[in-house]
Amino acid sequence: MHKISYIVRKEFQQIRRDRAMLMIIFVMPVIQLLLLGYVVSSEVHNIKTVICDQDGSTLSRDIIARFEHSGYFNIDYYEANSNNLAGYLNSGKASVAIVLPQHLSTNLLRRQVSNIQVLLDGQDANTSTITLGYVSQILMQFVEEQQQRLIAVNPEVVPHTVRPETRVWYNPDLNYSDYMVPGIAVFLLTIVTALLSAMGLVREREIGTLEQLLVTPLKKHELMIGKIIPFAILGFFELGVALGFAKVWYHIPIVGNLLLFALFAVIYLFSTLGLGMFISANSHTQQQALFMSWFFMVFMFLMSGFVFPIENMPAFAQYLSYLNPMRYMMVVVREIFIKGAIFHHVYEQGAALLAFGGIIFTFAALRFQQRMK
Repeated sequence: MHKISYIVRKEFQQIRRDRAMLMIIFVMPVIQLLLLGYVVSSEVHNIKTVICDQDGSTLSRDIIARFEHSGYFNIDYYEANSNNLAGYLNSGKASVAIVLPQHLSTNLLRRQVSNIQVLLDGQDANTSTITLGYVSQILMQFVEEQQQRLIAVNPEVVPHTVRPETRVWYNPDLNYSDYMVPGIAVFLLTIVTALLSAMGLVREREIGTLEQLLVTPLKKHELMIGKIIPFAILGFFELGVALGFAKVWYHIPIVGNLLLFALFAVIYLFSTLGLGMFISANSHTQQQALFMSWFFMVFMFLMSGFVFPIENMPAFAQYLSYLNPMRYMMVVVREIFIKGAIFHHVYEQGAALLAFGGIIFTFAALRFQQRMK
């Protein structure tokens, strides 16, 4: 352990002198936490809207007011002629057009069907789907309130309908940051440990200090352990920063056991550090190590469920995601942080992480020792 401590101290000194690494360790995580927590979101706001009110009644104005005050729609245009709505969508002035037909209020009072036309710009299918959900929710709530008023006036004529009572567990306010920020913590842990450890051995080779290490009385496993310990410590430092931002900046209630999360993080480090060490042992320059690291990072990022739900992927992509250790860690962090899961709920992900960590780290250690010959 005394020899390993010297290697660890040397690694920290090299990191302190490398401005690029300092930027990756201290500046990049803060920027990502500030940006990704707000930018990466499935919510849609400020939807450009045009309204065609052909009814001109109190009820139609009530519907328009609901769209204005929903926080999702910006009603920039009012059009009297529905034939002109196509021009707004074609020119990009509006993303959605809503037509309130004539006799809308009369039909509602008479309990007759009245169709409200919604025209959407479908270039962005995801945005259009979410926008349609907002419109439907607002209109359904309006219709339900009108039915309740009619029932209060004449309960015998208007039939009672089944009304769902919804309760949201774990994230009652449906804050998307509560879902994204824990994933960002795993993303930062992956980048720092895999990327920096991938560049560690290559940097020694480029600056000419690798030969000096090889002639020291250090054993190969001592050199390997001494080089990965600093990055493991830095990885936990990044986790601490992410947790601090989650609690203080985003006000996310972390309801799970942090010690259980730390245990899974240690297991996950065997995969990320092993991957970085394997890349480092197979690279000749830092640029090559960087490109190889980003190749694996992109795969892990896209196939982890961090942004895109795995359930929405094609079948072959879903099967491919099982080869990604980050997938299992994403499940663990969100289950623990948001649901307060205990070990019994996430032991399957822990077993998968342990298997991946053992395989990846073993191959990386063997390759590392081969390069040291």
